[in-house]
Amino acid sequence: MLSENTMKVLNYLKEHNGSAAIDVAEAIDMQKRLVDSYFSAGIVKNDLGYRDREVTPALLYLNEKGMNYTQ
Repeated sequence: MLSENTMKVLNYLKEHNGSAAIDVAEAIDMQKRLVDSYFSAGIVKNDLGYRDREVTPALLYLNEKGMNYTQ
């Protein structure tokens, strides 16, 4: 089960997949460092998404499992 804040990040990315963490942070009124933390600890750790580090800034993506995740 994901935390409430992780769900905010996940739900934003469902509509805006491939966003930079700073854009997610601004949209959901959360500090960027917290978005990064929730993405790593909740989404990446549970194999729901990944970071594209080939671009700067890194972009946050949900995979198919993440796009279909409900709780």
